[in-house]
Amino acid sequence: MTLQLLSLTLAYDDTRFFGSVMFTDPNHPDDKPATVLIDHADESPWFRLTNVDPDGQAPAVPAMVEADRIMRFLLGYAPERIGRTTADFPQP
Repeated sequence: MTLQLLSLTLAYDDTRFFGSVMFTDPNHPDDKPATVLIDHADESPWFRLTNVDPDGQAPAVPAMVEADRIMRFLLGYAPERIGRTTADFPQP
């Protein structure tokens, strides 16, 4: 399944953040968007993801995979935004 980013919203303070990411399926543009909620976590990977779809919580669900990839990129790019360093985000 190919997903297209529809919306990304993050709110930060000095060490915490929360937000959501929404995806649409370009093959089914009229379907309800997949929505994943994002919240701060106190341990690696420093964020927690929750799919709005209760049946879509598995880490292998495409929306969860994409949300995880996006968050790792964003937090690795600017870790100081949440009081971390680049060492907290090792590159694969």
